[in-house]
Amino acid sequence: MIEQTLVQIRERTPVDLLDLALVVVRRKSGPLGLAALVGIAPFAVLNAWLFDSDPEFPPFIALTLWMLEAPLATAPLTVVLGGLMFGQRPTAGKVFASVFRGAFPLLVVHGIFRFVLFFWLTSRLAFANEVILLERGKWWKILGRGRDLASGRGGELFLLCLFQVILTYLFALAFYTGTTAIGETMIAEEVTWDMPEGSGLGGWLFQLPIWLATAFFAVVRFLAYIDQRIRLEGWEVELRLRAIGETMREARRW
Repeated sequence: MIEQTLVQIRERTPVDLLDLALVVVRRKSGPLGLAALVGIAPFAVLNAWLFDSDPEFPPFIALTLWMLEAPLATAPLTVVLGGLMFGQRPTAGKVFASVFRGAFPLLVVHGIFRFVLFFWLTSRLAFANEVILLERGKWWKILGRGRDLASGRGGELFLLCLFQVILTYLFALAFYTGTTAIGETMIAEEVTWDMPEGSGLGGWLFQLPIWLATAFFAVVRFLAYIDQRIRLEGWEVELRLRAIGETMREARRW
């Protein structure tokens, strides 16, 4: 049924979206966790190899690499969220087909547009994954569709992006230093509080929190996308009318 949506269709504030994301992750942890793992695992392995191969790998370049990888790594998660939104659980085949179909547009948008135009058109690319994978929009129309979706909220979306970057780094840093300090304390070593660099960036103590935060904010971004479509396109009215139409069709079958 069309009214059986993952979340209630209504407008929400940014704080409400963050809170709702926690609820969604808790209630759908199984399919969301599996989708996140499938998308993230190849990039985590690649980063571990890159960082381990160079003990002096610059942290700034490593963080930039993570930012470029994040939208690609969360593509399967976006597809699963799109299905769960309407009470469906996409099969592995459907998820793979959707990601494969959108692979080239994703690479163009995130590999070229996002890298070259990042500081100028951030808000227009905020919902690139959703437009490409769920709306199946053309990659050459992404900036126009992104402009429409960001209408009136460009500054807010930019702040959300900045908040994600800062919080992800702080969370990873706190997890790394805290876990390392606990381990050194338990084996009676001197606590050093060293910052991760080089090969340390590729270890699970730093990669795990980075990717956990990335997956969580992918859920936040999806919910922000739904919220923006509600504001701009009146989804609540549309879904109610479609639900009434579905009820009438069911009634005529009798």
